[in-house]
Amino acid sequence: MTAAAYPSSVSDMAVHAFLGSQGLGALGPWLDELPRRPTRATIVPTGSNRLAEAPWVGAAERALTILGLMVEQFDLEGAAPAMVEACLARTDLVFVTGGHTLFFLEHAQRRGFTSIVPEAVRTGRLAYAGMSSGGFLAGPDLLHNTEPSDPGTVTDSRGLGIVPIVPLSHANRGRAAEHEALIARFGHLFTFVPITDEQAIVVTGEAWEIRSSPVLKE
Repeated sequence: MTAAAYPSSVSDMAVHAFLGSQGLGALGPWLDELPRRPTRATIVPTGSNRLAEAPWVGAAERALTILGLMVEQFDLEGAAPAMVEACLARTDLVFVTGGHTLFFLEHAQRRGFTSIVPEAVRTGRLAYAGMSSGGFLAGPDLLHNTEPSDPGTVTDSRGLGIVPIVPLSHANRGRAAEHEALIARFGHLFTFVPITDEQAIVVTGEAWEIRSSPVLKE
């Protein structure tokens, strides 16, 4: 797989991104801080297409609806590139939910998502939210992804490249050894940031911070 460096012009970007693990408690305050609060959100659940259950997709839709956004779901698998472009043109916030990372990347590349979203986020036209693998996708590269059950196939491992870090989600689920191994192997290439299910990373331009983000009660 081909890896790529993070763009050198990051300091000039108007990037606004929310990278979470599970909890959405910090989502509302983040939306309120944006220069232009989104009114329409598009949830992209493609990463969970090969999973038996994906309750986090419905949780994201409920949270966004409660926060006052008009919400639609859009699946990249099988979508024509023109449909993807039209969908992204009518939304303010792209919300990528979790699942299989490379499977999502495969369809994001095939359908033009990876060609449109980075520029739209860097110019401030779109805000980006990614949970779990949706957070990985925002980073410079997915070379570190080694999930054996992931059905995706790609020859180019580059992510969206809109943030300078790679979040390592679910750090509270006994994954310390796994995360330490990733950092030992790829830490010279990427900046890994472990977060628990009740934390999120807020990115503004090249700056980022970890915030408390509790799991919302249903």
